[in-house]
Amino acid sequence: MDLTCIRVQHDGPVTTLTIDRPQVRNALDLQTAYELRQAVEATRARPELRVLVITGAGEQAFVGGADLHELERLDAQSGERFIRALHEAFRAIRTHPAPVIAAVNGHALGAGLELVVSCDVAIAAAQARLGMPEVRLGLPSVIEAALLPQLVGLMRARELLLTGDPLDAWEAYRIGLVTQVVPQAELPAAVRRMAERLMRCEARALTLQKELLNRWLNLPMEEAIEAGIKSLALACATEAPRQAIAAFWAQRQASRPR
Repeated sequence: MDLTCIRVQHDGPVTTLTIDRPQVRNALDLQTAYELRQAVEATRARPELRVLVITGAGEQAFVGGADLHELERLDAQSGERFIRALHEAFRAIRTHPAPVIAAVNGHALGAGLELVVSCDVAIAAAQARLGMPEVRLGLPSVIEAALLPQLVGLMRARELLLTGDPLDAWEAYRIGLVTQVVPQAELPAAVRRMAERLMRCEARALTLQKELLNRWLNLPMEEAIEAGIKSLALACATEAPRQAIAAFWAQRQASRPR
């Protein structure tokens, strides 16, 4: 891949994608959206991959939003092309078979917050601020902002989207926008610990669980339960559950006092 805006780092079963545009607070333009999708989809070809991490360069911003230089040039046609490119990048993250961790190293605004909520886990540095300021720029918040009512509740989503006011990291944690808040210096270690927790679980089971979580967002309760039944049947068609249960019994037996 010939990437200019995304840095890719492989560390065994963990791959980190860094959005590398610190001169514009890692804002997403069309090129960066294309590269982010390309980089995310390329990781699917790595059989050893267990966890994908997404972060921003520097300590000021995770993603400061959509690139304002790009936004001010948009007309109806180019605006739709741009926002679809962002959505396709975020959808590639949401549908990735491995768990995705957002390492929120700084401000996550607009498209940055939509990227955060597209990930499975979000760990934020304490100085980060998160919000959806689009209405202040004459634009509605769209695409993955549609996840917010289910994530934080309708009234808090209304507040975020209609005022454009940002939240500090601890308030974002309180309402469920991020999973953890840690001091800036401890963010890499916290991400590593979360990756290790995820990697203790069986890989195929995590993929099936992610698929179910995404489907549950759009299904009535009975259909959601039926989808879960079929997912369990798929898992039972492999050796993975039997091997994992056998390992559990062996570990339990070994830990008993003799």
